[in-house]
This record gives sequence, C-alpha cells and structure tokens, in this order.
Amino acid sequence: MHYVRRRESARFVVPLLVAAGAVSLCALIWRRLAAPRTARTMTIRESDSAAAGVPPSRAAPGVDAGPDAQLVHDGSGPLVHRRYDVLISGTTLGAAALLQLLQRHLSELAPAALAHFEKSHGSDGLARVGDEYEITMLGPWNGRVRVIESATRHFTLATLDGHPEAGHITFSVEPVGNPLGTLRVLIESRARARDSVVALAYGTLGVGKQVQTEVWITFLQRLSALAGVEGTPEVQMSTEKLAPTEAPLTSAPDA
Repeated sequence: MHYVRRRESARFVVPLLVAAGAVSLCALIWRRLAAPRTARTMTIRESDSAAAGVPPSRAAPGVDAGPDAQLVHDGSGPLVHRRYDVLISGTTLGAAALLQLLQRHLSELAPAALAHFEKSHGSDGLARVGDEYEITMLGPWNGRVRVIESATRHFTLATLDGHPEAGHITFSVEPVGNPLGTLRVLIESRARARDSVVALAYGTLGVGKQVQTEVWITFLQRLSALAGVEGTPEVQMSTEKLAPTEAPLTSAPDA
C-alpha cells in the first residue's frame, strides 16, 4: 500500500517540475532584460578559497535555532556555499544604518515575481532574534526562515521545516578602506537541498539555483539604488561545493 502511494504521488512530481521550470525560465529572461548586470561566477573548492581571492566565511552561530529548524545535516545532496557581494560607494550611510535599511525594505528589495518576503513574527522592520519571515517563491518552493543571530552589522536566517533548502544565510555590511567610505554588502549562504526531489530541481535542472541568483543580484542592486548610489554596481558571485564536515556551526564574531 505504501509503495502504491509513493508511485501515485511520484506521477505528479515530474510534470510539476517541468511546469515550474517553464515559468521560472520566462521570469528569469524577463529579469535579465529588465535589470541588466555584470557578474563574475566561480566554482571552487573550499581549500582553494584563499587562492581564488574569496574572503573568509562568516559561519552561522552555534545557537539553538529551534526544534523546527531545517539545518544542513537535515538536507540532501552536496553542501553548497554561495556568496553574493557588492561594493557600494557614494552613500552617506554607515554600515549599521545600511544594514537597517536592508532589513526595513527586505520585501521591496527582492523581485516579487521570484521571491516575496513577509514578516510573520516580529514587531518592527528590523531583524531581531526570533523573528520569522514567510517567503513566497516562484514555483512550489515556499518556505519560512527565522532570525537566529542579529548584530550591528550582520544577521543570520535559518531555514525552517518545509523550506526547499536546509541551512542558513547571513547578510552583512562592512566598511572597506579603498576607496575610502565604501561599504561591502555580502549575502552568504551554506545550504543543501531539502530532499532528493528538490535536489533534482536545484542541482540537476538548475531551476532553483538560477532563481536564487536572480533574486540576490537584483536585491543587492536595488539596495545600492535605495542607498542613493547612481548606476548599477557589479555583483561578484562565488560558489563552492563542500563536504558537510567543512562547515561547522561555530560562533560568528559580533560587529
């Protein structure tokens, strides 16, 4: 009986993925035309990070994310470390003020056609520990995230049960010295697919990966415009496939 049920449910998986892929493709093409960008993508091993010029990672903190958290050890397939960062020059905001601007406009910065953030638990626009967000994503990929760490210059979200990924993502803003007054905004995630079906769509078909790329590139470029910067900045991207033991949950330095 259980075998028959699995087969019946499996009949709908492939058509659903194909339909989601077709819609995703149309949306991605539209986003590329509507928001052109220049980006550099690297696929490297963790051991090659320093040689490739990738700054050290800010790992997720070793905190209790809650019984419904969906962390990297709960996922399926390879553990992927992704970074999206942009240099913002010409803004009058400091690092802490820019991070607060990001938090207050989280739902506006992400392209609504691909991902929409809505706070479901929390009293104001800032990201405080324990706050939760509902994310409506293109295709059958809706999910929830919880703030598990929040500091002056960074905050971390952990995925919860039902999210298409298992892991965490950190948003941070840091001043850089050259040119003077420039801020680096970094979005960094370490995650695996929730299960084998999502791994197929994310990894093999590449649907989820492309949607993520469009979301975070657009996010960072909109943040730059919101901060009063003219022009479209270049977003740098890097991708690493890691063994699970290479990404322990250790405490991140406060900022």
